[in-house]
This record gives sequence, C-alpha cells and structure tokens, in this order.
Amino acid sequence: MIFRSRHIRRSDADLVARVADGDEGAFGELLKRHQDAVYGFAWRMLRDPQEAEDITQEAFLRLYQAAGRYRPKASLRTLLLRIAKNLCIDYYRKKRPERIDPFPDIPGSETPLGLLENAIDADRLEKAIDGLPVNQRTAIVLRHTQQLPYQRIADVMDLSVGAVESLLVRARRRLREVLREDG
Repeated sequence: MIFRSRHIRRSDADLVARVADGDEGAFGELLKRHQDAVYGFAWRMLRDPQEAEDITQEAFLRLYQAAGRYRPKASLRTLLLRIAKNLCIDYYRKKRPERIDPFPDIPGSETPLGLLENAIDADRLEKAIDGLPVNQRTAIVLRHTQQLPYQRIADVMDLSVGAVESLLVRARRRLREVLREDG
C-alpha cells in the first residue's frame, strides 16, 4: 500500500489558506516546496550559512503569521523571495557580513592546478559580486543562481522588468570591469 500526503497536488494558495486555518501539515508542505529556494537565495546574498538559515526561518515565520491575509497576486515563491530580499537588506544595514566560501561547485579540471585556478576565478567573481550595490547583487543572484526570469525578478524586487534589465546590465558591466582590473 502506498501512502500519499493529503497535500499532494494542492496549490500554494490552497495550502496557505489551510495554514491560516491552523493546518500545520500544510505549512510543512509549503516549507518542503520552497525552503531550498529561499535558503539558497539568502546564502548567496549573505555568504553566511547561519544567517541564511535565520533569514529562511524568519521568512517562513512571517508567511505563517500573515497566512490569513495572503492574496495570491504573484507566486508564493516570489513572495517568499521578496520577504527574504527585504530581510537581507535589513541585515546589510545592520552589518556587512564576511564572505564564507566562493561558489563551492565550479566545474572544471580535476588536476590540482586546474582546481586552484577555478578556486581563484570563483573567489575573484565572489569578491566582485560582493562589491556590487545591493540591488545589483540581488538581481544577479536571482537571475544566475535562482535562474528566475526577468518578470519574476521584477516581482521579487518590486521593480519593472526594464529596471531589472538595467540593473543586470550595470551589474554585468561592473563585474567585467572589476575582473579585468584584477586579472
């Protein structure tokens, strides 16, 4: 006999409505669906696993507390990423974090020299990304690590698609400049 969750195939909006009615199982399902994306975004923004975990927990706590007021204008993931973005900005205002690691899984050569070159390139890229203004960094992280389309990035950042495109152009231009200077 196969046991299935009673929440399988329910929409996010339906699950949020169930959370508002006190259904903790529905909250658990939302957590399973979206926590990796929220944590991944927060980690890329802050480079601190503990802070990223705290941001993720706070984002879901806010969703839980506001479940009764949720009106599905955009996807729930977009809303959660917007909450996480705002929490990351609040964190930056309080304290600029130290970088933890460069991108951990850079594809490339398996030779020691190749691995070292990849680590150096990844470290340079991470330093360059860390030096971007928060809005440019947010757009880069959402586009290249979360792989969100421009419209979803615009929804998360509460901007127009044109403004997102402009942020990405400026961020990429700045990254090229910094990487050329360091190279």
